Amino acid sequence: MKALYKNLALITSLLFTLSIIGLAYYLFIFPERIANETHLISLMEVPELKPVLDELYILSGVSILLGFISILLHLFNKNNDDESNVVYIEKFKDKKDSKDAASEQGSDGDVDEELQEINSKIKKEPDNKLKAEKILSYLADQLEASQAAIYLAGKKDDKNVITLFASFAFVLPESQTVSYEFGEGLAGQVAKEQKLINISDIPEGYIKILSGLGESNPAHLILCPIMKDKKLIGVAEIASFKAFNKSHEVLVEKSLALLANDLEKGQQKEKKEK
Repeated sequence: MKALYKNLALITSLLFTLSIIGLAYYLFIFPERIANETHLISLMEVPELKPVLDELYILSGVSILLGFISILLHLFNKNNDDESNVVYIEKFKDKKDSKDAASEQGSDGDVDEELQEINSKIKKEPDNKLKAEKILSYLADQLEASQAAIYLAGKKDDKNVITLFASFAFVLPESQTVSYEFGEGLAGQVAKEQKLINISDIPEGYIKILSGLGESNPAHLILCPIMKDKKLIGVAEIASFKAFNKSHEVLVEKSLALLANDLEKGQQKEKKEK
């Protein structure tokens, strides 16, 4: 609709300009036509008509001039509106970029504070499993997660596997172990590719949460590799009914990095004991 109005405005402006030119030409030949029709040599030779013709020329000239000025002002205002829109868009973009940057800085600050709190909770804990469980519990609280687990990388029958090491709200008998080969399932795939994944559509039945209210399936999942000097130490898996954002991913990665060194030392100690 806006394009139609724009085209109509352009056409009517063009027609107005042409009509003004036609009117000017008609006024120019008007005295001659009247003289021819009345068989006079010239209307200017009739003293009584000269003031009338002068008034006609002046009024017509003023009307024509005002018409052209109106068109020019319309075009000028349109250009100014376009420039104003451009400036407004640029200001809005700059403001949005500044707001996003400030928000990102604020998120980084929050993550740093949370990492300090996590570190204070685990630094005096000698047991690696308890450290891992404390981190999972803290992350579950901060991210409103319903379930979390940490798997450690190792070997089983000469195959690379990850085995459940610590958990939060994980329904599993103590005598039962859970392990995946590299590339098996989502956790095994993260172990193989060593890249964090954030899933918002968990496969049906992949995780079940049991509570007094019954059984339910969370919809969102973060799986993050635990790395130490480009070496895979393990994989963390966190499930929630709410979506995870970028700041959550950063918090998970940095929190697990606090644990990586101790877990690696624990793995090396186990190898020596074997």
